[in-house]
Amino acid sequence: MNAPARQYENSPQLEDSVKTFGREIFSAIGKEQPSTFNKDYWAGRIMEWSMSKPEFKVNMFRLVDVLPTLTSSAAIATHVSEYLSKPGAEISGLLEWGLNINPNSLRAKITSALVRKSVREMAAGFIAGETPKEALKPLRRLRKNRLSFTVDLLGEFSLSEKEAEVYVNRYLEALEVLGDVHGWEESAPLVTDHPGESSALCISVKLTALYSQCNALNFDRSVSVLSERLTRIVREAQKKRALLYVDAEDSGNNPIIYQTFKNVFSQPEFKDFPHPGIVIQAYAKSAEATLLDFIQFAKQRGAPIAVRLVKGAYWDHETILSAQNNWPSPLFAKKESTDANYEKLSRILIDNHEHCLPAFGSHNVRSLCYACRYAESRGLSTKHFELQMLYGMAEPIARAFSSKGYLVRLYVPLGEMLPGMGYLVRRLLENTSNESFLRHTFFDSHDVDRLLAAPKFLE
Repeated sequence: MNAPARQYENSPQLEDSVKTFGREIFSAIGKEQPSTFNKDYWAGRIMEWSMSKPEFKVNMFRLVDVLPTLTSSAAIATHVSEYLSKPGAEISGLLEWGLNINPNSLRAKITSALVRKSVREMAAGFIAGETPKEALKPLRRLRKNRLSFTVDLLGEFSLSEKEAEVYVNRYLEALEVLGDVHGWEESAPLVTDHPGESSALCISVKLTALYSQCNALNFDRSVSVLSERLTRIVREAQKKRALLYVDAEDSGNNPIIYQTFKNVFSQPEFKDFPHPGIVIQAYAKSAEATLLDFIQFAKQRGAPIAVRLVKGAYWDHETILSAQNNWPSPLFAKKESTDANYEKLSRILIDNHEHCLPAFGSHNVRSLCYACRYAESRGLSTKHFELQMLYGMAEPIARAFSSKGYLVRLYVPLGEMLPGMGYLVRRLLENTSNESFLRHTFFDSHDVDRLLAAPKFLE
């Protein structure tokens, strides 16, 4: 296992620049007085209240997770009563909807309708639509607001080959429908001469959705099958003039994903495919070695790739799995170590921008400001990199950076409620985290100074 590398020593001038810029961004966010959820909605009020009630929050998310499988009002009322009766006793004024509901009563039917409506409203905040056609309107709104996008089709880890083939066809159909984007007036480049704006259409692909037997013990076969299926999608993307990212997932599948990416984009027919994107997770102790390997791949390919640098979204699952099996964790245990590694990798990416288009995916204002100011110190302009954030979670932050001339791309999921429920619960957990930047409506000087402090490796 790779040991954490020494943190770069930042110059005082760079640190001052990062903090000055960070204060500007926080000031712009504060003027919008952002709230994670729209308080006009009943669901929004529940969510804001639940931030300070851990037991209620956990049980409510359990309810959200099972909701798509509940087919009757009685079943929903029973689950509401079982999950929420104890913590719900404190919700006076919000219909007291967890208290002693008779599953066959009129109140149960009303509760069922309210719960379903509220979850749909929450999902709509993070998922742009069930189908690509439904997503066209919100995607056009993003472009009107000078925000770029990449579309993700919800679903991962197919359980059968029939299901996997459905996912392949969903990507092909999505590219067909989303081709309408090219006819929009709003699809003109948001940042002149930016390679990320060579097309307004971009998709993100999860490879584990494309093959039901994807497994480290089936490595060669997994890579072979996924290479063939990803090739079909890339060919269609090439026809539709779409950009494409391949998402990283859990540590067990990432070696398969990375090898598949290399197989496909080393093919001569895709040598001219513009900046195919791969994702690297800074919470992985091996992330630096992975990044350097992809920089070398880009050199060998003879054409640049894009690298989306993120913190990582599978920390809880992988940490628990490692502990259960008495394995050394492949991930940093401390969040600050991940943040420090993110800045180190940001420097490597920027220093190699001629081979990799850097795409900095984060909601952490310090991380984003650091990337922007380090790039500036190296003589790069806003056309040499981009920033990426999640749809429904960070638009005030996105608009703040966009107003400064940076290209900001939102990661926009599409899909039905059932396959999207895992994604929805992860986003709700992130949005109600004590460390979430979007919780802060107003920032005092103490908050800003703490949030802009330079991170250090703690392990």
